[in-house]
Amino acid sequence: MTWRVAGAARATIGTRAKQEDAFAIWPSAAHPAAQDGEGVLAVVADGMGGHAGGEVAGRLACETFISAFSGRHGAAGDRLHTALGASNSAIAARASETAGLRGMGCTLVGAWIDGAGLRWVSVGDSLLLLFRAPDVLRLNADHSLGAFLDDQARRGKMSAGEAASNPYRNALRSALTGKKIEILDLQGDPYPLAAGDWLILASDGIATLAGDEIGDIVYANRDGAAGEMAERLIAAVEAKRDPDQDNATVVVLKIEDDATATATDESPTRILKLTTPPATGSGLESTQRVRHTPAAYQLFRRYRSWILGIGMGLMFLIGWMLRAALG
Repeated sequence: MTWRVAGAARATIGTRAKQEDAFAIWPSAAHPAAQDGEGVLAVVADGMGGHAGGEVAGRLACETFISAFSGRHGAAGDRLHTALGASNSAIAARASETAGLRGMGCTLVGAWIDGAGLRWVSVGDSLLLLFRAPDVLRLNADHSLGAFLDDQARRGKMSAGEAASNPYRNALRSALTGKKIEILDLQGDPYPLAAGDWLILASDGIATLAGDEIGDIVYANRDGAAGEMAERLIAAVEAKRDPDQDNATVVVLKIEDDATATATDESPTRILKLTTPPATGSGLESTQRVRHTPAAYQLFRRYRSWILGIGMGLMFLIGWMLRAALG
């Protein structure tokens, strides 16, 4: 059995003065594959720091990541880890050469798809999402302080209000800065994929859309081309007209049967031979769900104290009326 991987990318600058996101897909016209059919690599980086540092860091990290991964052989997990380290070292070297770039850095998420499945590595808060109807799942870890605080609240170590109101929620616990990488998420074992899956790599600017909004967009366009999907996601971000909209970049990868037609403007389109059966939905329990719970359930959770109080009051009133009626 074989499948086809079709990819496309789109970005918006948002309300920022410059675009500090970067992305790359390999193989491409600029970086051809040495062996046809090996796999597809996608990477997204979100730059930060200084007048031009963020833009340089993101672009440099993506270029180095592709070069280091494609120039190395061996286990995919080792190649991803090596490519991440090479990107971090490249940032350190460039910053040491140019005083104006000191303090620059970026987040990074890289995903490799071959016949065995999906592997990834990430640092920071950029996202790797899997759409497998009807759910959208976040596969990689979120290294923002906000994600850590929310986890502490779920564990009962702080209140949800304290976690939500922390002024440093957007701070990163780990990033590529040229220094030691404090935290990274590396999936070296293949994560099983199936025809019909969509993968989305995105900078955190996509968070303007709620999880259910992303799910609705992907579901509505699931039979379309990768380029169309990427355009719809970015258009939805821009339609929010958020006055503080960050750069937003998406790379979408469509996994489909070999017999399915693919639009000619998509790059790359590769045929991969499956070495394992497609996933049937098992093994998803450990992933973080992005898709929101139903609105009725959210309403109950928000006002459950009032609802329970009113319910108890009604029960008391009914009991009093019954006692009065029975004398």
